Amino acid sequence: MKKKILSHTSTMIILTVILTFVAASFVMYDKFNSAMKKGVRDEAEYVKVGMEEAGEEYLNENVGKATDTRITLTDSEGNVLYDSEADASKLPNHSDRPEFIQAMENGQGEVVRYSETLSHQTFYYAVKLENGKILRLAKTTDSVFHTLLSSFIWLGLLMILIILVEIVLVQKQTQSLIEPVNNLDLEHPLSNVCYEELRPLLMRVDQQNKQIANQLEELKKTEAVRREFSANVSHELKTPLMSISGYAELMMNGMVRPENIADFSGRIYKEANRLGNLVADIIQLSRLDEQQDEVVPMESVELDELAEDVVNNLQNHAKKKNISLEYHGVPVTIQGVRHVLYEMLYNIADNAVHYTNPGGHIYIYVGKRGGKPFYRVEDDGIGIPKSEQKRIFERFYRVDKSHSRQTGGTGLGLSIVKHGATLHHAQINVDSDLGKGTKMELLF
Repeated sequence: MKKKILSHTSTMIILTVILTFVAASFVMYDKFNSAMKKGVRDEAEYVKVGMEEAGEEYLNENVGKATDTRITLTDSEGNVLYDSEADASKLPNHSDRPEFIQAMENGQGEVVRYSETLSHQTFYYAVKLENGKILRLAKTTDSVFHTLLSSFIWLGLLMILIILVEIVLVQKQTQSLIEPVNNLDLEHPLSNVCYEELRPLLMRVDQQNKQIANQLEELKKTEAVRREFSANVSHELKTPLMSISGYAELMMNGMVRPENIADFSGRIYKEANRLGNLVADIIQLSRLDEQQDEVVPMESVELDELAEDVVNNLQNHAKKKNISLEYHGVPVTIQGVRHVLYEMLYNIADNAVHYTNPGGHIYIYVGKRGGKPFYRVEDDGIGIPKSEQKRIFERFYRVDKSHSRQTGGTGLGLSIVKHGATLHHAQINVDSDLGKGTKMELLF
């Protein structure tokens, strides 16, 4: 930053000094040049008056020695009669000179002629006398270019001095500018905005701090959920494994009567089946977790056909419990992942069968409400207490753990429903009263 400020400042100073110097030189030179020309004109008038009163002897007696201005006198033909700096007889005829021609025609004339190197310029002023002769005065000065060139040494010294002073000032100014920036509290960037120009940047820093804080909080929550999930998985897997291991050990050691072997085998099969369902649900949840951050290809799915498949697959289970399972639906098509949608619909209906007492009724509906497709399951089962309705979608959460274990539930069914709903941007509505039944709806 210091280098940039020093570089930019030096460039600006050099350009400013050079432009100011050149502009001032031209202005001053113009004033000097104008004053010089006026002086030559006035001097010519003085000499003219003197000559008209005292004759040509006035030049030899007074003027030639009293001024450094070159004085020339010619006749009306342009022949040089007198010159204060050269032998008149050796000078060429001046009739072709512009100032001579102007004086002959207008009574006076002037012209500026530059040397071949442009380092000097000579101002010629001619005036016609009463006797027809031409009086010419000439003054030589440095040209504007020579004046500028001769001043460059002083200009260089001046710029070096200014740049040295600038380096010291820039160091101090940069330090004072940077110090508030270095002392910014990036944890609370908007608490002390040292420069208004930094406010947009500090606002972005503040937003990023909030985002990072939210992400850290989410990570902590995710980590807590992961740990809880790992603990629950370990517990849930351990229970059926211990049962299977216990029953198998009894049979292996001959501690089971022959007539009870079928019963023990059935228990092992039941626990193994429960273990398989649990692993399948855990795998399904893991896949859904991975799909939340991915672009999942969707397809056209007939929601009513999936619902009919669910009803057909649960019909035998419902009949075993003497539960009436009815379906009412109309053709509805949505965009989604077929196998995930099936799991969602099946788990809601399967829950209803699990938690409805024998002799109960379950109704499944598919249709549209307000232009939005829906899938709704209504039962007259045990219901869910109001205080627990927000927790039923947590992993391994059970309203009635003993009843769930008896029916083989894994406690992950509604978690799968929740993840699937998030994937399909669907809304889950629950309406339940303890002992009166539950209505659960997916609104797509």
